[in-house]
Amino acid sequence: MEMTSSIMRFALATYFMKRGGSSRPVQSDYESLSPSPSYEPSFASSDEEESQDVDSEFSDVVSTHVSNLRQLLAGQRLQEWAIGIAELREHVAVNNLVRSLVAVLVKMIKAQEEDMDCLVQVIEGLSFEENGEPSKVFNQLVEALSHYCKDKDARVAIWMEQTVDAVLHRLWQYHKHRFGTTN
Repeated sequence: MEMTSSIMRFALATYFMKRGGSSRPVQSDYESLSPSPSYEPSFASSDEEESQDVDSEFSDVVSTHVSNLRQLLAGQRLQEWAIGIAELREHVAVNNLVRSLVAVLVKMIKAQEEDMDCLVQVIEGLSFEENGEPSKVFNQLVEALSHYCKDKDARVAIWMEQTVDAVLHRLWQYHKHRFGTTN
């Protein structure tokens, strides 16, 4: 049963990649870090499904949390980064906010392209537990991301491609580690 679940996850990710790509309030110990001054949440976008009633409070919490994560990543504070990712994963899972989270991240990409690398790593981190297994929100993330496959904004398309590549790479590593290599 567990192998079937892993194969299904891999199939979903492969389907998502083929369909979408041309080539393939959280409190924490580090919340005292101030948000990066380069990021100002200006989510003025009128595209399709992004206006899913993502309230501004949630957007602010996510943007602040991502800003804190960016600072932790830049400072090579990887243990705290992992804790922050785990907190965000838990929060969106418990409150059923995965789709809203992805909508906020897409808005952030459109507002501030420099966040792209960090946001790719955020999705990758949310998709997998520290032990490498796909997380409990993996399937929800794939589904939420699939809604933006046809987004006409080039920044979103590039982010989607990089995100899919990163997640598929990690999924392949997990599969290879768990089930051995197949030739």
